[in-house]
Amino acid sequence: MRPPDEEPPDVAEVPDARQLWRLLVTVPFGRELAPDVAVDTFRRLHDAGQPEPVDSALLLCTDWRWRRTSARVLGGIVATGLLDDAQQDRLAEELLWSDQVRYTHPVGWFGSTVIEIDLDTGRQRNVRVDPRKPMTTERQVWPPLRTWAAERVVARNRAIPADVLARARALPAREGVAVVTGVVHAADELDPEQARMVVDTALQWTHKAPRKAALEQLTAWGEDDRAEALAASDPDAAIREWGRKRHMDVPTQGSLFD
Repeated sequence: MRPPDEEPPDVAEVPDARQLWRLLVTVPFGRELAPDVAVDTFRRLHDAGQPEPVDSALLLCTDWRWRRTSARVLGGIVATGLLDDAQQDRLAEELLWSDQVRYTHPVGWFGSTVIEIDLDTGRQRNVRVDPRKPMTTERQVWPPLRTWAAERVVARNRAIPADVLARARALPAREGVAVVTGVVHAADELDPEQARMVVDTALQWTHKAPRKAALEQLTAWGEDDRAEALAASDPDAAIREWGRKRHMDVPTQGSLFD
């Protein structure tokens, strides 16, 4: 166990996975780092056979150091090929179904003494605890992680689209938007009836991101006219402009010079 007054190592310098987990749990608000730091650390440790790569991936993706680049961290970790399908499924389900990730670890990561306060007298006393006793720490799930998780869970038939869409409705708005967008991204992996239901649901979403994803899916299916018509009447100016540009970019058929 590291002495309490010892400076923790940088993420890029941790010698093993367990020390990485402890660092990310006990010092979750470090300075912002480049995504490559997370990905390279993951590769260095788990390419060398360190255990539990899902724990490392989960803690790296949900750390505040990469709150603005979590999609790039997750994409880089997946691209290493060090997580097999079952491990990616486990990671996706954790990132989709948990309101917050609850990571279990020994209380000793924070020390073996806690301060106990008597609420009646206000007196404090130090109480020693078993450092091996488990405790949980909550981790934020950033919206881009929800998008990847929803797409994978649906594409891999780990849940039916209706249940994942219900999950989206139960989450805070930004996270729900991310989930719906992920489900739309998986539409080509669904049977036609399910895919149509997903796209039609996204077209009715109040936030523009799922609607835009659904319109792009329609164009991928060759339904350009419908996509452009819906875009033209969309309440969001950016989507209306997207539809106008698509219409202008479609080559005209028939010309005096053909």
